[in-house]
Amino acid sequence: MQTCDSETGLCSIASVGSKDVSLDIKKVELFYVGDPMCSWCWGMSEELKKIQEFCTKEGIKFNVVLGGLRIGGGDAWNDEFKGFLKNEWQNVHKRTNQKFVYSLFDLKEFNYDTLPACLSVYIVKKILKDKDDNGSTVLGFFSKIQEKFYAKGLDPTKLDFYHDICEEFDIDIDEFEKYFNSKEMKRELESDFALAGKLGARGMPSLIYVKENKIIDMSSGYRTYNDVLKMFSI
Repeated sequence: MQTCDSETGLCSIASVGSKDVSLDIKKVELFYVGDPMCSWCWGMSEELKKIQEFCTKEGIKFNVVLGGLRIGGGDAWNDEFKGFLKNEWQNVHKRTNQKFVYSLFDLKEFNYDTLPACLSVYIVKKILKDKDDNGSTVLGFFSKIQEKFYAKGLDPTKLDFYHDICEEFDIDIDEFEKYFNSKEMKRELESDFALAGKLGARGMPSLIYVKENKIIDMSSGYRTYNDVLKMFSI
């Protein structure tokens, strides 16, 4: 079972993926490492939108990197696991005021597999790789997954969960479905998990600042926009 620290708002990263990735960054970049089904990432969602806007204004490239919280799932859907999740969600709500519904816990069976949600964001990154909006659409897609899961209680492990989100962000549904069902795309996704490790992310949500190939762990765990803003001047 992956763990989350209610004090720092940091959820551990799973050890997934064996792909080697090189890191040669010439620009000033900020990497957000997260998972759409990480509750503290949902808690930080509104702050991240403001951080992305700040980066765009300041000429800092903003990147979304998938960390992989529970790839494949596999946790027994029992009272212990449901209790852990409910407690964590209540902690996040108390600190961030983000909305949670608890209808998920009424299901007799549920595999908390974050692979489909991570894969969907990776697909959108691939489709929009030439879109010049500094990661705004990718982050928006990421946030809509969180909203449908946490605030509406819908199941992100199902393909049809993503149809209306694709429509909202003008993503071709046929292209999205082709990639969603592709084994090769799942293998490609591992490069994001490997990148998170290369950047030194210790958990999610994390913000990693890279300037002149120097890696700075700016934030590990939940932070407000103002907290992060102060760190840019360090």
